[in-house]
Amino acid sequence: MRPSDRAPNLWVADDVVVPDDTYIGVNVVLHAGVRLGPGCHLEDGAVLGKLTRPGRGSASPAPTAAPTVLGEGTVVGSYAVVCAGASTGAEVFLGDHSLTREGAVLGAGASIGHAGTVGRDARIGARVRTQGYAALAAGVVLEDDVFLGPLVSVLAGLTMRRSEEPGSDVSRPAVLRKACHIGSGAQILPGVEIGEHAVVGANAVVIDDVPPRSRVRGVPAR
Repeated sequence: MRPSDRAPNLWVADDVVVPDDTYIGVNVVLHAGVRLGPGCHLEDGAVLGKLTRPGRGSASPAPTAAPTVLGEGTVVGSYAVVCAGASTGAEVFLGDHSLTREGAVLGAGASIGHAGTVGRDARIGARVRTQGYAALAAGVVLEDDVFLGPLVSVLAGLTMRRSEEPGSDVSRPAVLRKACHIGSGAQILPGVEIGEHAVVGANAVVIDDVPPRSRVRGVPAR
């Protein structure tokens, strides 16, 4: 890691690729393996290519060095962190203070709101929009054109669903199908599938699959 003459207090590893038309704010850090497409915009304090250090007792696999690739025209907000091995398509927006974990893939035109989290190995489709503080757990899948309001949580961990046999736990990632709409504060439990164009009401807790083009609300959502 060395200082660069491209911008004030920019720290950059030797193998980083930064096109000449990249906008770089102050106090930006580009770790090894970062590859920026043309026209990227990095706001003050952004950190790209960070290797996450697991906490004591964490069951998550230790991350390994991998290229961090940002597509053409991607914007990384102030103090946002993009971990090593994450990648985006063109014209992606990562809001201020957002966190994109290793292995996450974001499609073209996706937008992550202020302080949003994209979990390890998550798959985010084209034109997905999440508003402030939305949290996406490891491995979740959001297909194209999904919308998440503020404070939505797509959760990880063990849960029991009404449709499963008593005593059976579900830990597989949730899947949100094309163009579904999730209202503010909703919680989507592990293993749930939200169908295409379905609507989930604000503050709902979704514990079972939601059929395509249906509307649910409440705790639990019905």
